[in-house]
Formats: sequence, structure tokens, C-alpha cells
Amino acid sequence: MDFIKGLKDRTVFIVGSRKNAGKTTFLNYALNRLRGGGPLGALSVGVDGEAQDLVFGNPKPQVRAERGDLLLCAESALKGSDLHCEILNVYPFRTAIGRPVLLRALRPGRAEISGPENNSQLAEILADMRRHGAGTIFVDGAVDRITQVAAGGKAAFVYVARVEPENLDSAAATIKLIWAASSVPLWREGEKCPAPVIRVDGALTAGKLPPKDVKGGTVVVEDLTKIFLSWAQWQELKERFELRFAAKPDLAAFVVNLLNVSRADFERKLAVPALAERIIYNPYEAMAGAPWKN
Repeated sequence: MDFIKGLKDRTVFIVGSRKNAGKTTFLNYALNRLRGGGPLGALSVGVDGEAQDLVFGNPKPQVRAERGDLLLCAESALKGSDLHCEILNVYPFRTAIGRPVLLRALRPGRAEISGPENNSQLAEILADMRRHGAGTIFVDGAVDRITQVAAGGKAAFVYVARVEPENLDSAAATIKLIWAASSVPLWREGEKCPAPVIRVDGALTAGKLPPKDVKGGTVVVEDLTKIFLSWAQWQELKERFELRFAAKPDLAAFVVNLLNVSRADFERKLAVPALAERIIYNPYEAMAGAPWKN
């Protein structure tokens, strides 16, 4: 199945396991794959596309814009940009790097995309991009911002992981947890579920788990982004309760960038053949030689 084509006309959040996991590289790959099907939109929940990482100082992939792309940039980033563009909106709210500006690229160039500071502003910008014709909109995450997925309503997300020998076990466990959680049904008012119904507000952490001698009933969590448990804790919780989500963004795919780890070794750690079928491995290799490749 071509998961990239399945992202068309959706709001797609690209979230990741860590800084420099490969989220911006995947963004460029996905944008390139979907070009020709109408205007595309891109923004970030941090700052992406700058020449060097603002935290670590290492080189970063450039976000490559093509004619017609809708991008959100900070006003401070426009001064040094080589992007010829039309400004569509300057938002009244400010961020640490200036007011967000919605623009349309008039010719190919590099872009430093950024985003707003809270979810209500994010929802406003997404709606504005739609009004200006954007079909598919990508939101590039910063560090581990999976909780931003909840702001998109009917949205999809792609989880990007950078897997190395030192984090092989933890990366596999996290991907298994997200995969398992994505199959939890949506909670519907009036639905017959085992009683009692226990609603969890905010993050579901180990400290909020019911005591181990409590069994039976239904646990309702706000959404998948609020799960902060280990794989073992998740399995133990599912053995004791029915689980439901109050809201449920769709998991589109996993993107796994392997460094000094073979695909066979990684999939042995997963031990879930159906999950392995939903993984895109090292997608940038398929686009070797593209101008944005870092």
C-alpha cells in the first residue's frame, strides 16, 4: 500500500521520537511525492528549514518549496530567504521569533517554516490555509510534540523514529505501543461498555493507573497522544480494562531511519509482522540526489 498517496487532502502531523529523527527530511520526501495534485501546505510547531539546528548547531535539511506551496514562516525569517512569495496573511499573535506569516511561493526556493505557540492558534492557521486552497497540509513536529496531533480534529499522523544500536529496544517498544494504541476504539456516549467507566483527564501516566488489585470496567483516555506509559505498563493495563479514546487521530504510517541497525534485527525486536507492513524505511534513499537531501 502506498501510504504517501493516502495522505492526500488531509492534515498530516509529522511527529518523532527525538530531535533530528528525520521529520523534516520526511516532510520534503512527502511534499515531493504529492506535488501536482493541488496546492500543498507546510508549517511547524517549532522552527524547521533553518540552515543549522538552533539547539545543536548541526546542519539541517532545507525545506524545499515549489510554486504554489502555502507556507507559514516567522516574519523575521523572510529577510534572509531566497523565496519569492506572495504574503497572504500576517497573524496578530506573536511568537519568540516574530509574528507568523502565511505566504504562497511564486517560484522554487528554500523556506524556514515555523508555527504558532498554542493549539488554538494552530487550528486558526490550518483553517486559513484551507481557505487559501491548501489540500494536504503537513505540520512538522519539533522534538517530541506528538501531543500537537490532538489540535487537528480529523487528522492523520506519521511517527518518525531514528533507530541506532543504543536505542534499538526502546524505539521498538515505543513503536509497538503507538501501534497498539492506534487500534483502541473510539468512545461514544451511550455505548455499552463494562462498568465502571473511569475517565482519565490529561496525560495517562504510571501514577494515574488504577491500583493493580482493581480489575474490570472501561478506561477512557482523551486521545492517543496522552499515553505516557511503557510497553509493559500498557500491556498490563489492557489485561485489566477495556480501553477507549474520546478522540482518535489516524495513524498513517511509521517512518524508521535505521543507522547501523539492519531491518531484520529491528523487525525481530518488533515481533509483530502486521506492524512491519506499516513501516516506511529510510525514505530519503529513494530520492537520492534530490536538492533537499542532507
